[in-house]
Amino acid sequence: MNEEISVNLSEWSELIIELSSKEIKYYHLKEKYNELSEEIIASTDFKQLYGKNNESVRKNHVKNELLDMANELKELEFSIDYCKRRLNYLKGLVTVKTALLEAKNEQ
Repeated sequence: MNEEISVNLSEWSELIIELSSKEIKYYHLKEKYNELSEEIIASTDFKQLYGKNNESVRKNHVKNELLDMANELKELEFSIDYCKRRLNYLKGLVTVKTALLEAKNEQ
């Protein structure tokens, strides 16, 4: 059981580092996306292209123009969420395993 706890703690540590890295990458990519989005909006005549100029039209146009970046952002969001869920799971798992080990040692 000690070895299992060590493996779980190791994974926990690695996930914290991975999560931090992904959050930083997400932040920088989101900043770049917003910057490019503003440039696209400023340089596009939506009335001429689509016959209207509202937030929905602008948002869809930007998403189509920056599709790869939008997909990467979405993948990072899913990955970050997974890391957070896994960290919570590991926290509970280590707590339970530690309690079981302590109970076993008391007997």
